[in-house]
Amino acid sequence: MNSSIDKFRKKYIITASVIVFAVVLLMIITLNFLMQMSYRNEGRIIRNIIERVAVSHLSQPVNEHFNLSEAEQTENGDYKIPRSIKDISKITVYGSINYKNNSALWYSAGGGLLFEADTEDGTEWFYKDYSFSRDSSSISISFEDYDNIKSDYTNISINQSQITSSYFLVSVVWWKNSSNIPEGYDDNVEISIDSIDISYKNQANIQTPDGTLAAHSSFTDIFENDIPEALNNMNSFYLVTDDSHNLLSINDGNLMKPLDNSKARRYVSEIFGSEKENGTITKDGTVYSYNVMHNDGFNIITFINESFINTFNGNLMKISFLVGGIIFLILFVLIVKVSGLVVKPVADSMERQKRFISDASHELKTPITVISTTIDIIGNKYGKNRWTECIKEQSVKMQKLVAELLDLSRLLETDNAASGFETHDISDIISNSLLYFESLFFESGKTLNQDVEENIRINCNEDKISQLVGILMDNALKYSDEKSVIDFSLKKSGDTAVIRCSNPCSDFSASDTSKLFERFFRSENDHIHEQEGFGLGLSIAQAITELHGGKISAQYENNIITFTIVLNL
Repeated sequence: MNSSIDKFRKKYIITASVIVFAVVLLMIITLNFLMQMSYRNEGRIIRNIIERVAVSHLSQPVNEHFNLSEAEQTENGDYKIPRSIKDISKITVYGSINYKNNSALWYSAGGGLLFEADTEDGTEWFYKDYSFSRDSSSISISFEDYDNIKSDYTNISINQSQITSSYFLVSVVWWKNSSNIPEGYDDNVEISIDSIDISYKNQANIQTPDGTLAAHSSFTDIFENDIPEALNNMNSFYLVTDDSHNLLSINDGNLMKPLDNSKARRYVSEIFGSEKENGTITKDGTVYSYNVMHNDGFNIITFINESFINTFNGNLMKISFLVGGIIFLILFVLIVKVSGLVVKPVADSMERQKRFISDASHELKTPITVISTTIDIIGNKYGKNRWTECIKEQSVKMQKLVAELLDLSRLLETDNAASGFETHDISDIISNSLLYFESLFFESGKTLNQDVEENIRINCNEDKISQLVGILMDNALKYSDEKSVIDFSLKKSGDTAVIRCSNPCSDFSASDTSKLFERFFRSENDHIHEQEGFGLGLSIAQAITELHGGKISAQYENNIITFTIVLNL
């Protein structure tokens, strides 16, 4: 009884735990899938925004930024910028003054922005100068007009049509002085020019076809102070090239540090060398996904740092499994606690059923004995006839039924049934039990094949094992086909003893296999139903097996039914 309840409780715990585990796992997978889809969708949104912005600014740059360290230098050290002055409205020069000591009251230094223009005397160099003081970090020079153009320190005026060069120069420092040396060249003063910004008069195509110097911009230049929130969630930038894969411009996006030309060109070379429209590159140890978009002779390459997504997804997966594991453990403890309440009604029902079987069997035993004795007296006094023989036959059947019910009831009383266990040679017990059935099989025209391994010892109740073998043999004798061969074996397998009994049974239905150990189960097959019995034999066999801590099972294949019993040594 207790083993049946324990088995039922274990099944409940396992089933409920599997369901809870599946639900928790499904929730984790669904959550992670939805989050990944959400972030991937956000990545697509960011890429679409960047591509739309890039397309709208392809031929309409209003502002450009150049790092002078990336520009070509002349023999004099001037920086060559491949843009025409006549397209420019303003140039802002970024730099700073440094000095070895600060004894002077003021410091200044400067240079010029040079370009070529045609005059009556030929092509000449003109310039507008710039100057830095100690407190300035940028100087803006206007090119809205050309009235204050200089040539050899002389102010002159020229027309825009006179400008011929497609580039201009940012000169090195021409002069440096301070209050200490107001009219001379003060070596104590140093000036460094870092970069320039160019503002254009019109939104016209000013891209340089040879890609000698790429312009820099950022999301701030494009959106001013209204950058879409999505662009702040992931590091991103984009490059623009022409059809010949020359780098034209760099938008540093929201990178903390601008991307230099050499790296940008290397990325362009790698991407077009791979002939893949999308993939990944590694920038400063960080993986960026890229996508190439073609538009009217230009290529726009967008880069998005998805390592944040991958890191977030990885952390989310770890946290999800950790939380899911904690939830599962909590629910598992609750399931174990609740299982006792769940099986209690079943245990109570089985206890009442057991008590009923036991009480009914005891109550029936006396009247059946009286009936049997009385019919014997009547037969002896008045002679036997078919009525008395019928009553006698049915009383014998009732006695057998009551005996089996009492036997089953005692087996369900685990504490009492387990008494009398000792270490026995189960090989001898089974061999002696089979000996009794050899003549019965011979008389019925059936053959019993025995394969009993010797010297297998287990802790058992000798009478119960003999009864178990008897049930299997009686079952095989009754329900096997005519002139069939019954195979019975006992083998040692690891730490277990395995008993198998097989017999042909062509009239059996495979769908009934799972019901064989149910009490009072009788197959609806006509041939089997004709055999005497109450459907308690295999239930008793199962109770005996479980009493010994073993397992019994039945398989039906190719018209052969096999009972397998596994007992621990």
